[in-house]
Amino acid sequence: MKIDKILEITGGNLLSSNNIDIDKLSTIDDSVEGEIAFLHNPKYFSKIETTKASAVIVPKDFETKRKDLTLIACEDPYTSFNKLLIFMNPPKVYVEKGIHKFTDISSSANIGENPSIASFVKIGKDVTIGKNCIICSNVTIGDNVTIGDNILIHSGVSIRDDSVLGNNIILQNNCVIGSDGFGFAPSNNSGNYVKIPQVGNVILEDNVEIGACATIDRATLGITRVKSGSKIDNHVQIAHNCTIGKDTVIAAQSGISGSTTVGNNCMIGGQVGAVGHINIGDRVMIGAQAGIVGNVKENSIITGTPSRDAKTQRRIDGALSKLPELIYDVRDIKKKLKNL
Repeated sequence: MKIDKILEITGGNLLSSNNIDIDKLSTIDDSVEGEIAFLHNPKYFSKIETTKASAVIVPKDFETKRKDLTLIACEDPYTSFNKLLIFMNPPKVYVEKGIHKFTDISSSANIGENPSIASFVKIGKDVTIGKNCIICSNVTIGDNVTIGDNILIHSGVSIRDDSVLGNNIILQNNCVIGSDGFGFAPSNNSGNYVKIPQVGNVILEDNVEIGACATIDRATLGITRVKSGSKIDNHVQIAHNCTIGKDTVIAAQSGISGSTTVGNNCMIGGQVGAVGHINIGDRVMIGAQAGIVGNVKENSIITGTPSRDAKTQRRIDGALSKLPELIYDVRDIKKKLKNL
């Protein structure tokens, strides 16, 4: 690819050029001649001195003494590199057009225009699927499910009865939408538990993505809802009757307990656990492995278990590192006091 085309796609400006062609994108560490990389985080700016890339997308105010590189200055190198990545990697064809002969589709199901449905897909009664659906092999869709347009469902996904999915949704391999919530009641001093029927459903709004092996439980009564634009990573558990706000991201292995509401534009790190029946406000940032035991105000930045303001938690962590020495100091003081 010519540099002029890269400038057109990224909206960048040339800081320096060696009039080379680019045939591949790569990381700043692994790139070789003929490849383009990017630098966005100042933490890694020094890597410009050792990279073997032919071209690098950099911030507008970036400086280096190297003269052998083609440098493309952009307002946001990460976003510009992503545009280039999309251009050079068009959508993959997962399933051929049409409906494979080895499918099990109810006669009452309504499939929209231009479907791509692979072998061994099971579609239940009274299902409605919009246009341009792509459904990979071994997907199971229960009864009374409604699915919008332009959905991509990877192999092994299970969408249980009565679930409602909007437009432009991506479901990664083996995720489960609408499984039973974890609802059990102790039975009159017997020590046994009785299953509580889970008769609600799940609604995924437009432009949601659910990661591999993630689970979104149906509500006991009512709705478990993931609002538009939210992205749920692999191995995340969203329990019954939760609401996840718009454009919220939740990283892998996190768990949100039942009837908890997460606000809009939140960022939740990996392995976070939140108790049930709490409210997490809008634009909250939660560090990895935090334990959320109560309501969280909007615009908070928290971490730790139990979770605290991130600045407070860092001070606590710093103090804990000094605790072993402090213990010895206290012992010495006690000995001296005893000998007085």
